[in-house]
Amino acid sequence: MNQSEIEWAAQQSHKCPNVRKGIDLLLRLMQAVNEQSDGWAYWRAPSKACQKLMDLLKTAGNLQHGTSGTISDADLRKAITPIRTMVTRQKKLQAKFGNTFVFTV
Repeated sequence: MNQSEIEWAAQQSHKCPNVRKGIDLLLRLMQAVNEQSDGWAYWRAPSKACQKLMDLLKTAGNLQHGTSGTISDADLRKAITPIRTMVTRQKKLQAKFGNTFVFTV
């Protein structure tokens, strides 16, 4: 998902709390990436790490118009795992270059 799709989805009504949590995580990560790098559109690692989460969220319905479908806690945790891994790796990798990457999953 690109920046405008994430921002729009975050403004919509989603009945499932796990869908809301997932979209909120995407929005916060995108904002953190924009603040600390060249931006969401240019740094592939974060968007690649979010692919499982984005695919999972889409199973709940049309994210651009609000959703009524649900996703389980277990599925959400599985989809977040690659994001946690990416954040941990990037913190270490960026430190080697004198940079920082700060994000709490």
